[in-house]
Amino acid sequence: MPLSPAIGLFGGTFDPIHNGHIYPVIAAAKLANIDSVALMPNYIPAHKNAAQSTSQQRLAMIKLVCDEYPLFYPEPWEIEQSKVSYSVETLLAFRQRHPHSPICFFIGSDSLYSLPKWHRWQELLGLCHFIVCQREHQTPPKAEENNQIIMQRILAKHQITQVALLQQKLAGYIYLAKTPEINVSSSQIRALLVKGQNPQGLLPSAIYRYIEQFKLYQQSTNI
Repeated sequence: MPLSPAIGLFGGTFDPIHNGHIYPVIAAAKLANIDSVALMPNYIPAHKNAAQSTSQQRLAMIKLVCDEYPLFYPEPWEIEQSKVSYSVETLLAFRQRHPHSPICFFIGSDSLYSLPKWHRWQELLGLCHFIVCQREHQTPPKAEENNQIIMQRILAKHQITQVALLQQKLAGYIYLAKTPEINVSSSQIRALLVKGQNPQGLLPSAIYRYIEQFKLYQQSTNI
């Protein structure tokens, strides 16, 4: 049976979502010929501190981004589980939902080199392809030496340069995409807001208006 078109998944805490999330994935999806990417906020991240905004607030901000950028659509699956979010469990669910579609999981290069720390990480390449937002002249981020060795071996086995292969197999490839360098983080934006400074230019205007409307991340409401 011929495979259906690949679907894209991009998950995170998105607390808040910002240009550093949005534009590299748009660029990577264009390079990889992916027409649709689910933006999936987690309920409780497995490897980070809990979000400072609520799940529903983060999902609302995701929906605003999807309204502005047609590549994306909101995916509330992890929030609906109401528990710690593990990528392997999400991918197992999406594999059942899309048995004939390649699943392309978008991550940053820092996440790639921390992959051996992920829950049941050895199962992931059996469930998806990884599309890695990679800068043109970027060296691998600092990581434990053992992780570096493990990932070098995995890349030697699974890395591809021909994006057409992503559509020809359900899972198992890693594509390193050369994406724009956008030095911004959610923690940086929250820090600016706590200080009463304006983070416009670092995130979509609609997100900034939402943050202002609900007084998110400001000193009086910051946890």
